[in-house]
Amino acid sequence: MRKRAPRREGGFTLVELMLSVVLVAIMMSIIYGVVVSTIQAAERIEEITTGTEVGPAIVNQIRSDLEAAIVPDKEKDWFFGIDRKGAAGDRDRVDFLASVTAFGAEDSQSEPRFHTINEVGYAVIDSQTRPGEMSLYRREDFWIDAEPLKGGRLTELYDRVTHFDVQYRDGENWVGEWSSKKKEGKLPEAIKVNLRLRVPDKLAEGGVAERTFAITVTLPK
Repeated sequence: MRKRAPRREGGFTLVELMLSVVLVAIMMSIIYGVVVSTIQAAERIEEITTGTEVGPAIVNQIRSDLEAAIVPDKEKDWFFGIDRKGAAGDRDRVDFLASVTAFGAEDSQSEPRFHTINEVGYAVIDSQTRPGEMSLYRREDFWIDAEPLKGGRLTELYDRVTHFDVQYRDGENWVGEWSSKKKEGKLPEAIKVNLRLRVPDKLAEGGVAERTFAITVTLPK
């Protein structure tokens, strides 16, 4: 009489275990690849967004402020632009009065409130950690004090700037500096701003790309 093969009572054979391990490894490899691809795609989207949005956002802020520039009289320098050169590029500065609304306290003793006319300025400061790069700051001082071109609070707009150039239209020519006091209380006919930034870009050499943004603002006479 033929003997029956013994029945297996639960458990796995070595071959089955090895096959399971291989299948799990393949699945983990696929999942890992999908996760890595997703992360890389997200980083790339963030890089593109940063590179395409930060520049326009900054120059639009500058445009909005410049379009609101005012000169109450010709006794003081209510609008003052300085032409400065740096090793990497221009590092200009401009300060002026603007009819832009801001909310805050004039000093530590005052209650916060809305201000319709404020001192505004833009300047770059050399980076302490990255040679050849600068940080662009916006200055805002609530209302008007005895020194309209000084004081206030600074807000950093971007920390990888290589060039900040401001030009002023004086009749038929573009000039690098402006003084409303010397111009008998006049504003420039137009203002041209050229801003160059370094933005993250893994496809570029060194992982950083340099991009230039420019605007021209026409002021009412």
